[in-house]
Formats: sequence, C-alpha cells, structure tokens
Amino acid sequence: MATKNKKYPNNSPEKHFTASGIVINEEGKVLLINHKKLGVWLYPGGHVEPHETPDETVIREIKEETGLDVEIIGSKDENLADTKTDVSVLRHPYAILCEKIAGDDKHYHIDMVYLCKIINKEESKVVYNPKQSEEIDFFGLSDLNQINLFPNFRKLLEKALNKKTLKLF
Repeated sequence: MATKNKKYPNNSPEKHFTASGIVINEEGKVLLINHKKLGVWLYPGGHVEPHETPDETVIREIKEETGLDVEIIGSKDENLADTKTDVSVLRHPYAILCEKIAGDDKHYHIDMVYLCKIINKEESKVVYNPKQSEEIDFFGLSDLNQINLFPNFRKLLEKALNKKTLKLF
C-alpha cells in the first residue's frame, strides 16, 4: 500500500491559478520576456490574486512586467451576466494550460492564456523589470526558432501568430 503524502491529500500537489498574455503588436509580432530564473523566453503573466479575476490579473501583470496597457481579445457572452445578482461574464481564454512548476515545493499553474493587443500606443512605452527578466522584445513567427522557448510555448505562439488569428489585430 502506498503511503499518503501529508502535504497533498491523495498525493495531489497544489494548483495555483495564473493568467498570462500573448501580446501581439500591429506588425504581427509577439512580446516576450527573457525570464531571469528560467533562462527562457515567456509571455508576461502571473498569479491571480484573491481580489482579482483572471481578466484583471493578465492586464495588471502585463502592465507591471512590460509597461504596456492592453485589452484582451476574446469573446464573452454578455447574455449570461445578471446585474441583479452580481454575475459578470469574463473573457474566454485563448488556451488553458496546467503546467508543472519544478522546485523545492512542486506545484502546478493552471494558466489562463489570453490574446491581447496594445492600447494607448502613443502613450505606451515598453519597459521591463530587471528583477524578473534579462530583456524584453517582440518576435515574429520566423524568429521563434532562434530563441529559447519551452516546446509547448513555441507551438502555442506559432498558433497565435498564424494568419487567421492575426486578423483579430
């Protein structure tokens, strides 16, 4: 008989909700951050705080990590909202990933990944947080094979940068 992990009932590690954004500019390039700890290029994102919705999280995280103001591209069914009972509708994520996070305390991120476009372009300047990243840049589809990415991120970015998706921008 297997012994039970006291920290995780049923030997199941914790799941943390996160929200990330694939920010695509007018030239059809995606904004990526060279993650300091992991040494790979990632899209901006982070943990959903207790007082936030995932929609709010992705907008906040992108602003904190890149300096850019964005809006989420994606559908939401406003017919499901009910102001009388305080029910709002959130945007549909482009993808939802369950990602194992290695380290001393292994856990998973349930990552809601959104497509985003830059707003207030005239006032927005790309900046990066040197505490979290080495650099920040925009990459086109042909650039993705030249940079260090997790294989599943590469597939997701290739999908996001296809001609059908780019028509949304």
